[in-house]
Amino acid sequence: MGRSRKHEPPRGGLNGYLAWNKSHLFRSFLGLPVPPKEFRHPEFSEAFAKLDAENNNAPRSGSAVKVHVDSSDAKEKTEALEGREVFDPVVYHNSDVYTPHICALEGDRSIYSFGTLEDWWFMLVNDASWPTLIGGEIVLEGIVIFTCGCLLTIAQMLEGDSGSNATFKDNLLLSLTTVRLSTDKIFGWQPTTASSPLEVCVLALYGWTHWLLLSVASALIVARALRPARSGLFSPDMVVNDDSVQVRFMVLRNQIQNGMGFLYNMEFTMQGMTVNGQTVDMPLIRSKYALWRNSNNIITLRHSVKDASSPFNDGFPGGRQKVRDIFVTLSAMDMDGNSVLMSAIYLDPLLMDPVVEKKLRPFSRILHNHKFVDMYRIARHPESSQMASADPKFVCNLDNFIKTAPLKDGEPGFIMSSPDNPDKDNKGS
Repeated sequence: MGRSRKHEPPRGGLNGYLAWNKSHLFRSFLGLPVPPKEFRHPEFSEAFAKLDAENNNAPRSGSAVKVHVDSSDAKEKTEALEGREVFDPVVYHNSDVYTPHICALEGDRSIYSFGTLEDWWFMLVNDASWPTLIGGEIVLEGIVIFTCGCLLTIAQMLEGDSGSNATFKDNLLLSLTTVRLSTDKIFGWQPTTASSPLEVCVLALYGWTHWLLLSVASALIVARALRPARSGLFSPDMVVNDDSVQVRFMVLRNQIQNGMGFLYNMEFTMQGMTVNGQTVDMPLIRSKYALWRNSNNIITLRHSVKDASSPFNDGFPGGRQKVRDIFVTLSAMDMDGNSVLMSAIYLDPLLMDPVVEKKLRPFSRILHNHKFVDMYRIARHPESSQMASADPKFVCNLDNFIKTAPLKDGEPGFIMSSPDNPDKDNKGS
């Protein structure tokens, strides 16, 4: 019996995986996920080509549509609740920094810290941005180089040498060199003369300081590189309706479809905080998953508001609560057995101070009386709507992961996955 063949997952644009997108050339060149455009089933390629030809020959209207802009309070409320079209990761950060806007600090004596160096190192590893670190390294190197040039010039003046501009320039250029040229200076190899003991001390101090800066910079790079990459993504908005509180989750960076990108033993937790600062548990209908694989498998986490223990239910002790903050966390493991932790904070824009709410936009929101837009559809003929007979028969529209819509009268707040829904508003969304 011959050796089994190891098959490759779809890539290179096949079925939309690792596609090429002209609007994202750099990511496409690196083989990273990009928007794959509309999926067209190969079974209906001739029909799509015919449809494209008809659309290209159709006359296009150049008239602009005028939109009336209302500056009333109703407009402000509409802007606070309007749907998203493009994913923006900054929403999670803006929600994280909400608390300092509503709660000030004061105190005169105590510093709650285990050490200044420990706090400083934590800030460099976790809080400082890459441009700040790189810029700081360049500035420190420049200061060390300039200081070394000055000290060498002063040393030469103390030894009786001339302190002219040329000498300072030479010393400054020497500070820019590597260890080998510094060695030439120390031992007097031609065309330079031997350094004095004081100059040797300056060069030794400079070499040690330069080594220390490089060691710290290298340690920072390693420490930041060893931080676990964010392996998943919560939807930027959370919806609340008469069925449940809902938030979506997807796994990132696994379009290669290997086990290294899978998440294992996943456990989600949800809690809320009222406007009075009371923390309330919000148990999920299903909180544990054995394994989750890729971005076309979407989890919709749900907390039932029909349960009397829900803070959104009138039967909750003390009545229905005004929940301003909702926290969602994930604890899981990756293929190497490393812990994976993720979280998201959602804020109710209608329970926030209007000034702070407008200042923090965009942030991850709690949207009442809303639903998530469906992400799945059936692959169909563009004209006859005939269902494809060969796989892939289902299509996941990743653009709709972030999209929400207001509920219509009588519309259910949640429907189990049904890609063949005849409702045109959901079909293909």
